[in-house]
Amino acid sequence: MKRFLMFCGIIMALFSLSACTSSESAENGDGGSDYPKKPIQIIVPWDAGGDTDAVNRIAAEELEKVLDQTVIIKNIAGGSGIIGSQEAMNAKPDGYTILAVHDSMAMSELTGQAQFGFSDFEPISLITSTYNMIATSPDNPWDLMEDLVADASKRPGEITYAASIGSISELEPALIQTAADIKFNIVGYDGTAQRMKAVVANDVALGSVSIVAGRDYTKDNRLKFLGYTGEERSSDFPDIPTMKEQGIDMVSAANRGFLAPKGTAEEIIQILNDAFEKVTSSESFTERLESLGTEVNYKSTEDYIEFIDSSKKDMEESLRQSDLID
Repeated sequence: MKRFLMFCGIIMALFSLSACTSSESAENGDGGSDYPKKPIQIIVPWDAGGDTDAVNRIAAEELEKVLDQTVIIKNIAGGSGIIGSQEAMNAKPDGYTILAVHDSMAMSELTGQAQFGFSDFEPISLITSTYNMIATSPDNPWDLMEDLVADASKRPGEITYAASIGSISELEPALIQTAADIKFNIVGYDGTAQRMKAVVANDVALGSVSIVAGRDYTKDNRLKFLGYTGEERSSDFPDIPTMKEQGIDMVSAANRGFLAPKGTAEEIIQILNDAFEKVTSSESFTERLESLGTEVNYKSTEDYIEFIDSSKKDMEESLRQSDLID
């Protein structure tokens, strides 16, 4: 009888331990069979109302439909995306906090603005790419990038270019400098709104702007576009030639995707990746992005990891050639 009772006690203890372990695994995100069972928070590490915020709000709304779960956008601005990214990096790896990101994360790490990068997260998916226009005030004499390059060649380091240091907006002038063998005076601004204001006021000569952000300024003749950073001309501004067409061998975009905290279960990453594939395949998502001048560019987890590695190498080479890093 004693042996029987002891055997029963051992069995009960094992069941109890198993239950506790399963509960702890579910709490820590180690298993994803019932994921998601509560709202998901997407940290957008920039101000509300910008291009990146708009794209991610559309993605969040579409993701809700696929997962049948609430998706909340949380804007945490500051440090060109660093502050919000740090909060996401330190979040519990349970799949309920993910980070909206673009190429600026690699820029911040390479330029020393941040002590972390893509490798400190679990990549999920790439979903969109937004190409930019190189903009200037109509008061300036250049009508195309060809005119600008000719002028900059005569005045190295004199023509100013607005950028948020450590962000993708600093990469584009670096790419132009490398491709055209010219030198700008890159002037730092904290965020898109300040950069736009400076270019429109002609406090700084040049700046990279999205089509959506710059469109209204061109209508009332407060901005003009000199070139487009896409592979092909924009359907919104077909008269503006690409950089390549003007002899500047570069293509540049804000490539937006999602990351999860390090240690998030593979099963959860797969569920989110599959969901984003469905989001980017939906007609409503594509149509809504077109109004923002943004293109669908889905890459699965594996392809996104390769894309990140390749982009970072190209970015580092360009920054070194432009003397922006040692």
